[in-house]
Amino acid sequence: MKLFKKPIFVYISPNAQLDDIWLALKLIFSPWRWGKGEAIQEFTEKFKKYLGAKSAFVFDSGRTSFYAILESLNLKEGDEILVQALNCTAAVNPILWAGAKPIYVDIEQGDYNMSPDDLLRKISSRSKAVIMQHTFGFPAKVDEILEIAKKNNLVVIEDVAHALGAEYKNKKLGSFGDAAFFSFGRFKIISTVSGGAAIAKNPEIRKGLKKFYESYNLPSRFWIFQQLFHPVFLAIAKPLYNVFSMGKVLVVLAKKLNLISLTVYPDEKQGGSPGFGPWRMPNALTILGLNQLEKLEEYNDDRRALAQLYEDEFQSYEAKPRKIGKSVFLYFPIQLKNRETADSLIEAARKQGIYLEDWPGRSVIGPIGTNLEKIKYKLGSCPVAEETAMKVVVLPTSPNTRKKDVKRVIDFIKELADSKS
Repeated sequence: MKLFKKPIFVYISPNAQLDDIWLALKLIFSPWRWGKGEAIQEFTEKFKKYLGAKSAFVFDSGRTSFYAILESLNLKEGDEILVQALNCTAAVNPILWAGAKPIYVDIEQGDYNMSPDDLLRKISSRSKAVIMQHTFGFPAKVDEILEIAKKNNLVVIEDVAHALGAEYKNKKLGSFGDAAFFSFGRFKIISTVSGGAAIAKNPEIRKGLKKFYESYNLPSRFWIFQQLFHPVFLAIAKPLYNVFSMGKVLVVLAKKLNLISLTVYPDEKQGGSPGFGPWRMPNALTILGLNQLEKLEEYNDDRRALAQLYEDEFQSYEAKPRKIGKSVFLYFPIQLKNRETADSLIEAARKQGIYLEDWPGRSVIGPIGTNLEKIKYKLGSCPVAEETAMKVVVLPTSPNTRKKDVKRVIDFIKELADSKS
């Protein structure tokens, strides 16, 4: 690996551009703007208008947004929520927090979203809702899932954490279900480092969301500082990743010193909560969000253009994204022959300063270290998702990825494939 060659990242602060970093730095030195402020309402209104929603509620994370929706359903012990495998604890734990039971639905072969056929098989008399996830920014089989839900009297909750701005039949994802939640986490379509939102078409859910939003407090000032410090710190650490791994060492040290927050906390891997919140989204983070929201359409157009470059070059790879709706390509996934091939590609790429990623921890429910028993997942219940988690590799499409970076990724993968053929 050549020293000082620009590192290419999938996950590490992929949205933070110079204006975002400068804005976060200014906010660090403006603590009177951290908690309450006019930006909360301004961001909420702009977000609501963008989606054509009647109301929106902004929280500290996507998982809190999801939890608030579930709390609005007045669930009882033993109620079941149907959720797809190939998922993250952040999209499962809120079901446990709400006192319900997750029922895992397999994905389709060659796809990354829920299988309508397996959904039908998993519905029972205790089923109350189905989570329609749009993985990697690709629309799920919306019509089929909505039809099944209607016939079985299920509430439909859209998981749009990966898909802000994506469309299906010229309508924004998030506008099809009874409710929807979004994430503005550090590597989502737009990023406030941590944050999320919930919307609802169903009036009763909307009423419940308002009630829970008003009952939540603002985050601690130290937590807000951690989020603001994150893009500033990573702006220093990222360029040093290829310099004797100095950047990686700095990130590990910052986490140990609690200067930046974790994406997923240890207790969450055991089905628990992160140990703080739930909170409303503070003013400082909505200021970051307003800046990102201005760039949303530009971001998504760039993601589609980069995805097309991958699409043109990787015709032979299994399970490229389906041509359905108007995807936003949070990442561009490809599938290799098996886990060993996928892992060796990632390892070889990192030696060249290209930080590709697997499905977190190669676990059907990520990230690495997730206790599947604690989150009620039974191995073998979703075989397609389990197999896919073993061999998927995601390629970068973020706002900080340039066409020359994509070309470098493509050339590297092709050269590696040629050397092994």
